[in-house]
Amino acid sequence: MSKVYIGVGHGGSDSGAAGYLIEKTVNLKMAQACRDYLAARGVEVLMSRTTDKDQVLTTRIRECNQFDADLALDVHNNAGNGDGFEIFHSIVGGKGQVLAKNIEAEVVKLGQNSRGLKTRTNSSGSDYFGFIRQTQCPAVICEGVFVDNKQDSAQADTDAECRAFGEAYAKGVLKTLGIEDTTGGAPAAKPTEPAASAPSKTGSLVQVTTDALNIRSGAGTSFQITGVIRDRGTYTIVDTKKAGGYTWGKLKSGAGWIALEYTKQA
Repeated sequence: MSKVYIGVGHGGSDSGAAGYLIEKTVNLKMAQACRDYLAARGVEVLMSRTTDKDQVLTTRIRECNQFDADLALDVHNNAGNGDGFEIFHSIVGGKGQVLAKNIEAEVVKLGQNSRGLKTRTNSSGSDYFGFIRQTQCPAVICEGVFVDNKQDSAQADTDAECRAFGEAYAKGVLKTLGIEDTTGGAPAAKPTEPAASAPSKTGSLVQVTTDALNIRSGAGTSFQITGVIRDRGTYTIVDTKKAGGYTWGKLKSGAGWIALEYTKQA
């Protein structure tokens, strides 16, 4: 059985980056989704934390090495008002670079742009990041979105979107391990802000119940984000579909599809 270690950046008293999102919280949601997707496909997974608790880098490295993982990833999100996903791998390339490429390809499918695969060296010319330098298996560090960029952070401001990032990471891991990505597995988690009622017929009026609801080009979280509704306004739905555990509604304006679990009938 293949073994994967997932480091979850920050936690407890260390919030990580903060802005429109709190990094430690988003990191955990993405990591849990990655774990669940891999476990459902027969991969043994160990996470550095499953709750909001303090942790140190040396502990993550030690756990990973004792676990004898085949691959490792450290889940983070970015800051600095940039935009897009980036992933770090070792300067030696090899399987870690392959893992980085495979994960990047899956993230791009979500509609997130990529800042590319990156390496970083220290003053002695070795890998800068301890998680990459000191783990015995190939390891990468994922930076999903910039939490202090309003538009970029909107791509991970719901449980469904965090889950989509985590599952994208898992798909990249599976490809690197040469494991078939079966369509079965654990059921998707329900959203934390369910609708009072969702429309079941076309021509329904719905009112948005969240401050930021992504509009997607198709019915599902794998489709590109084409806009964000922020006014809690009322909209007309002309078609509905079920996908990924959600009911999706097509906007009459033609702008795209929204998850109706974040609306109520108007």
